[in-house]
Amino acid sequence: MKLNLFKRSMIFATFFGSCLCIALIVASLGTTHWIDARARRTSNPMESEGRISFGLFEGHKEINFGYGWRNHDFSVKAGTHPARRWAWLGTASQLAVALASSGGACVLAALASAARARSSPKPILACNCATVLFTIGAMAVWLTEYFLRLQHNVMSEEDLANTWSSDGTADLGLSFWLIVAASITAFINNVCVLVAMADGRDVDTIAPALEEKVNGAIMLY
Repeated sequence: MKLNLFKRSMIFATFFGSCLCIALIVASLGTTHWIDARARRTSNPMESEGRISFGLFEGHKEINFGYGWRNHDFSVKAGTHPARRWAWLGTASQLAVALASSGGACVLAALASAARARSSPKPILACNCATVLFTIGAMAVWLTEYFLRLQHNVMSEEDLANTWSSDGTADLGLSFWLIVAASITAFINNVCVLVAMADGRDVDTIAPALEEKVNGAIMLY
């Protein structure tokens, strides 16, 4: 049984949606703006200034003690990340699963839209549901850590020893919102798949009905 053009188009649309999900998740993992914060020294707040931004793996810090800016790029991982180990691992691992499920949805959508025979869109739906689930899970873990810790402090122990403070200055950056966009895109993919599943018309279900009517007309003659 062959899929009609509408079903094939809806499923093929999810291929582009899954590609967009992959791009958004990869961009969020590769950029350094999960958190953007400002900092000052409590000992001389009027003369000092700092800017810190970091992602899940790398970060950038600009600090001015009062006599010029100093720029530092730094690598971060579990154990040295401003976020605690459980938050870093929870966010990174869930995004890895979301990336894999988006890749699976992409491949399945391409195969289903190209196949001549009818194929079930349920595996595509399952992959996109997994993408939504794990992106939401990653956002929940990161938001929990943000409200419990990161909005109060993103400074290293060395910076804290030098009386630097970022209390109340940290904001969620672009990298985080890319995950929000990926989750919304995967949800839209699910809507497209459900619409395709709700449309019960298929090429081969219409043709036999027409053929039966023709045969009945011939027998009357």
